[in-house]
Amino acid sequence: MVLSVQTFVLALVLSADAFAAAVAKGATYPALRFGRSVGIACGFGLLEALAPLIGWLAGERFAHLVAPFDHWIAFAILGVLGLRMTLGALKPRAEETAERAGPSFAVVATTALGTSIDATAVGLTLALLTDRILVAIVTIGLVTFAMTLMGLGLGRFAGARLGRVAEALGGVALVAIGLHVLADHLGG
Repeated sequence: MVLSVQTFVLALVLSADAFAAAVAKGATYPALRFGRSVGIACGFGLLEALAPLIGWLAGERFAHLVAPFDHWIAFAILGVLGLRMTLGALKPRAEETAERAGPSFAVVATTALGTSIDATAVGLTLALLTDRILVAIVTIGLVTFAMTLMGLGLGRFAGARLGRVAEALGGVALVAIGLHVLADHLGG
């Protein structure tokens, strides 16, 4: 199982939303226990890995139809998601109010699902770019797990601002990956 740099960067980018959400949760719930943090990170990692798989399955079914212009589709999807992610990081957010011990399961599940939506769309582009989906989804899941766990811990100390910076940088990286795909196809 060979891991490409592009797959690892994609995993880092997709985990940026989860990292940002985890930093905010860590800042909101500074008394969160380590075991609970691991459970939250597992949930985020699992959903972040399943989302591109779903997108990939849909993309595989239709890849032959879009092969002549797949690079434009990949560029558009990654560009729009990247811009959305960057702009979302810049928007002011309402402060969460809740008990300091930890978020409810519903809050965690909703947040994890929300941060995984982009990964489904990226999964569509994976069907156009790679046939090594297993490597991609395992990498995405493990990186998201690690980034979520780090974000929860870091949030206790640094606060939510760091999470927003990571989210904005992740959005810029998605746009850059989209541009790279387009340049590779048009130039090669």
